[in-house]
Amino acid sequence: MTRPPLVERGDFIVLIATTPELLDAEERGGPAIAAGLGVEPPAAWPPQHNDPETRVWMRGLIAEHPDEPHYSSWYIIAEGRLVGICGFKGPPDLWGEVEIGYSVVDAEHRKGFGLAAASMLVAMAFRDPRVAVVTAETLPALVGSQAILTRCGFIHVGGYIDEEIGQVMRFEVKRPAPAATDRA
Repeated sequence: MTRPPLVERGDFIVLIATTPELLDAEERGGPAIAAGLGVEPPAAWPPQHNDPETRVWMRGLIAEHPDEPHYSSWYIIAEGRLVGICGFKGPPDLWGEVEIGYSVVDAEHRKGFGLAAASMLVAMAFRDPRVAVVTAETLPALVGSQAILTRCGFIHVGGYIDEEIGQVMRFEVKRPAPAATDRA
């Protein structure tokens, strides 16, 4: 039995969780996935970093963690239309770490949708008591992505060299400490 996709509502955007059925629609293009989501089609589809290989990976993630659908990919809906995709690269690991990613179609850049999506992912992650830190990776040339991460409270903590794409920058934000209470 197919369960309906999860929906997370923010002040500025709505996130709809990826399902195998929605991935099938996405394989047919932007208008098909928009119809499957019940929204207006995107200006162009897919956004950067969302190719057929990525969708194969998403299917594997959904199959590997069927009881943790929050820790998959989400479609970003803004102003009644599909504008991008975001999500987690899986549930928390043994150290309480999750990694997020996001991509907005070019025509929708600089409208706050990436920031809203990243902020919602961080908030979703920290609702889970297993999560101690949220990480994200980006490339040096993606200055806009770095700005989004910084505005979400991430700090640059280093990086590494990938043989295929070169330098990768790593960012993280730790779970906020519990608020101290006054004892009078």
